[in-house]
Amino acid sequence: MSDSGLSRKLHDLLHREAHLKLGRRTTTPLWMEKEAELRALQATVPPFFSLFLRKKRDEHQVLQARTEEEVKRLRHRMEMFDRCEPQVAAMIEQEIEVLLREDCPEYIQALAALGQKADWLSCLDRFSGRIFEFTPTLGNVRNIACSGYARQANVYSAAALQAFGLAIAAAQAVEEEVKLANRIADTQVEIFRANGIETQPLPRLPETSFSGWVDKIKAMPLAEAQPQFDALIDKTKQLHGTEVAELRVLADQVEAAQQGDLRNFLMAAWDQFRAEVAPEIFPGDTERSVSETEKMLTAAAQPNGKPRRQGRPGGRA
Repeated sequence: MSDSGLSRKLHDLLHREAHLKLGRRTTTPLWMEKEAELRALQATVPPFFSLFLRKKRDEHQVLQARTEEEVKRLRHRMEMFDRCEPQVAAMIEQEIEVLLREDCPEYIQALAALGQKADWLSCLDRFSGRIFEFTPTLGNVRNIACSGYARQANVYSAAALQAFGLAIAAAQAVEEEVKLANRIADTQVEIFRANGIETQPLPRLPETSFSGWVDKIKAMPLAEAQPQFDALIDKTKQLHGTEVAELRVLADQVEAAQQGDLRNFLMAAWDQFRAEVAPEIFPGDTERSVSETEKMLTAAAQPNGKPRRQGRPGGRA
């Protein structure tokens, strides 16, 4: 570990990242300047009509060739930054992820909370199944309610009352899944926020109150109960047919947002580590660090980790 508490590997990678960024900042204006010079030279047509001006023509060609060579070198250098910076960044992110998983309780708890989506999805699956089971019990009680109904007394038969009881029990099973899923969603976002991560909560399942609806139907005269049965059955079919699928899609969107917010936590740690090593970054070390980083990544990309033979390094930008 370094004095700052970073692993040696992470400390080294942060140095390499800083020097790559510094090298790019130094090279970019030189590259743009030389590109502009080259365009200007290419647009200039020296007077070829006179042998007397041959010397001037030759000077122009030499200057253009020299500028083209310099532009080529700077372009290669910028391409090197484009290759190396993402690779070093990916290595740093991996190291920070390991560090946070090992040493940051807030990150560990947030990761665990992220995994609660699986529990929420299990509730959604059971909710869908309970709805599917509840719908035929409604159809059954509606059919039985017509048999043996005492119209003058507005009293349902014993078989109908028993069917009502089964429907109420099925509705209560639906409601239990709703409560559990919503409790998971609430708990998850509370854990995130308690650990400093503001994010979206998982979607809440609709509070159905189906058992209360069935109980009210049981107290209605048959003529009033029939349209209520139809309305309730339509609602359960809508829930099972479309709303469950929509909740699943929404949960995937929320999970992506939560993962993004958790990555923002990692990025904040990354910025803090950058600030820690910033006093150790000296421009005089940049050329050496950039060259070593390029060689390191080139070697790592070769089969069996064996570097291919390197050409002469480019000159100082």
